[in-house]
Amino acid sequence: MNTEEQNSNDSADDAGNTQPSGNEKVAASGAAEWDEQPGDDIGNRLPGPNARQAPRPQAAAAAATGDAKKRKRNKKRKGPPGQTGDAAPHGEAEGEAEAAGDEAGESEAEATEEAAGSEGQTDAQAQGKGPNQGKRRDKHRDNKHAAAQRERPAFSVGEEVFGKVCKVTDQSIWVDIAGKAIGLFNRDELPEEEGIPTDGDQFIATVASTGVRGGMLMLCRGTPKPLDELKQQLEAACKSEDVVFGFVTGTVKGGLEVDLGGLRAFAPASHVDLRHGADLSSLVGQRLDFLITQYAKKGRDIVVSRKKMLDEDARQARTSALSKVAAGSVHKGIVRKVVQWGVFVALPDAGGVEGLIHMTEASHDRSAKLSDLFRSGAEIDVKVLKIDDKGKLWLSHKATTADPWDAVKEKYAVGSRHKGKVARLQPFGAFIELEPGIDGLCHTADISFKAVEHPSEVVKVGDEIDVVVSSCDAGQHKIGLHPAITGGEDEPRQRVQQYKSVKVAIMGTSEAGLAVRILGVTGRSARGFIPAGHTGTARGTDLRKEFPVGSKIDAKVLEIDPRRNEAKLSIRALKEDAEKQAYQAYRTGVAREAKFGTFADLMKKNQNH
Repeated sequence: MNTEEQNSNDSADDAGNTQPSGNEKVAASGAAEWDEQPGDDIGNRLPGPNARQAPRPQAAAAAATGDAKKRKRNKKRKGPPGQTGDAAPHGEAEGEAEAAGDEAGESEAEATEEAAGSEGQTDAQAQGKGPNQGKRRDKHRDNKHAAAQRERPAFSVGEEVFGKVCKVTDQSIWVDIAGKAIGLFNRDELPEEEGIPTDGDQFIATVASTGVRGGMLMLCRGTPKPLDELKQQLEAACKSEDVVFGFVTGTVKGGLEVDLGGLRAFAPASHVDLRHGADLSSLVGQRLDFLITQYAKKGRDIVVSRKKMLDEDARQARTSALSKVAAGSVHKGIVRKVVQWGVFVALPDAGGVEGLIHMTEASHDRSAKLSDLFRSGAEIDVKVLKIDDKGKLWLSHKATTADPWDAVKEKYAVGSRHKGKVARLQPFGAFIELEPGIDGLCHTADISFKAVEHPSEVVKVGDEIDVVVSSCDAGQHKIGLHPAITGGEDEPRQRVQQYKSVKVAIMGTSEAGLAVRILGVTGRSARGFIPAGHTGTARGTDLRKEFPVGSKIDAKVLEIDPRRNEAKLSIRALKEDAEKQAYQAYRTGVAREAKFGTFADLMKKNQNH
């Protein structure tokens, strides 16, 4: 038998083979088992202990057909047994052509099954897709349908509606349309002979535009204006910057929804009210003037603004109000807002114009917090400081209260002793609160006899300490303080001057000399040092035994350090001065006693007596 006859026989065997395949046997047996299960009178299988899902005949038949075609393609590609090399390419090409046709047929069959199986979940499983994909498609389709239903207005433009008047304002009439929506009717369109309705009256009108996005319906009498004509007018108004009028039909996120005679527009919140975060719900139902800042998408994207008109109105109102305010005048003010750098205050007697109290003009107490001094809505007295070139109003609350610094010069005289509380610490010193509104500064170099880098090494905020006033400048609001001498109330106050002697107390000894404190002196000026060579002792003397800590001695001021303001003292110089003074006194006495004069002077003196 040649190759062509063998191929034709194989094709005939494949085409006329009536023996069932394995998948067909499984499908047949499954169908038989399913037929044996009990069911109801309309063909539904009842659940039971051995109940299982019925195999779909289409799916089983498709699987059997697919297996048969796959075997046929493989046989065509391989060729019959014993085929020669020359015939193999021909058989392979023919098999590939038939395989392409089979694949096309399979694709058509799969497309048919997919269209038929899109109605249920079992068909989606037969196509190899997830069991929940069909449910997701159905859910998405239901959501889109529900959204379309929500967006669809309950009324159409031009429809005549009946309702009950629920509110009447100066510009509009609010109509409740069967509880489904609120309609807004322009009072200017109401005929004079009809009269103004009252709450509860029946009202008939025509829908001019629908509030699709949650806004109110716009009502009119007669036929609404054609949209094409309206769009042309609004587009021309946008180009020429003409003012248009519109009704506020609702509030949306970030602004307002405005109806411009039948077209919806959006007004940003920042272009409707100059106050940030203001409540815009009070504008709903009002007829306002706008400028169209954007007209796009053939009227589907319109943005309007009132910012230019609001700025102009605010400028005129502020100019008129500032004309009633003069520098130096005192007014009653209402606190509007408290910020970190000051307080905004409105003046009711000047048209509600707002001014700023800077933090430096809030109180005489510079350490006080603004949030503790002022509350929003509180009434305070303010004084007008100035009105600058930009029209800003500068106010002062401190100028309306008594200045505690007026009596500082008499109360805190230099050398007086007081109690204070540490208010705050800085690297250069500690601020001591003597009374509310009055602080003094104790420099780091003066806060301790021992040199320190930061005042926190000696005191902390809230400590109460005794201080002595070292300087006072009431005009500059400056008070210099020194820590008071502990237990030294009986120490006489001394004045440290060069070449003058002072009484000192030994505070410490070292090989270099003695560290002493000048009695009756506070701050850095109380620190002094006596070098070892100026102690007046022999070389090698133990200074600790010779000058015990706490002992008091006299010393002479040799010099004062101009930068550190510390004195250099000497005991030896003081002794030398004492010896010089004794020698001068002796010389003076000798000279006085040795001055007798001549004999003639003595005789003359006696004659006079």
